Amino acid sequence: MRPRLYLAGPEVFRPDAAAEGERLKCLCREAGLEGLYPLDGQGDDIRRNCIDRIAQADGLVANISPFRGHHMDPGTAFEIGYAQALGKPVFIWSNERRPLAERIAAATPARDADGHLIEDFGKPENLMIVPDGHTVWAGPEEAIHEAARVLSFGVKNRALQRQVRRSVLFAATVSLALALAAGMVANRLIGW
Repeated sequence: MRPRLYLAGPEVFRPDAAAEGERLKCLCREAGLEGLYPLDGQGDDIRRNCIDRIAQADGLVANISPFRGHHMDPGTAFEIGYAQALGKPVFIWSNERRPLAERIAAATPARDADGHLIEDFGKPENLMIVPDGHTVWAGPEEAIHEAARVLSFGVKNRALQRQVRRSVLFAATVSLALALAAGMVANRLIGW
């Protein structure tokens, strides 16, 4: 069984959204994963479809490239948060990896034209999206490759756990059968 990877990002708004989805799913297949694209099987309730697909996935790859401004697509931000709330690993990529402080024009040191503080943690997106220690990959290929490495280990680990549980159950069953047989032999010898 291939690990499932939800493919989050603003690709769904592209003129070639379906073709891009197929390309991303192909990258997943090549890496031994099953890609779940938001537009697949889409019904009337797009939000519910995306939430359901994230719940079905083993992990999420997200494009956090700036979209219609300095920051990422807000729907993708929601999907990242939802996946993290479910305890799923998130792998992010961006075509713009410069820190926010370098990308947003400052009117005064550390403040934008409206006087708002410019986040300066050396990250290409808000620290809630890019926590310390997380890599922002340069493209989907790298993020999917890392997801495959991490998720395939989890699948192998779960398979090993299932095998160990079966072995323990078999050993317990054999032990119980031997104990019952020994009890029956002891009863006959004692004469009960």
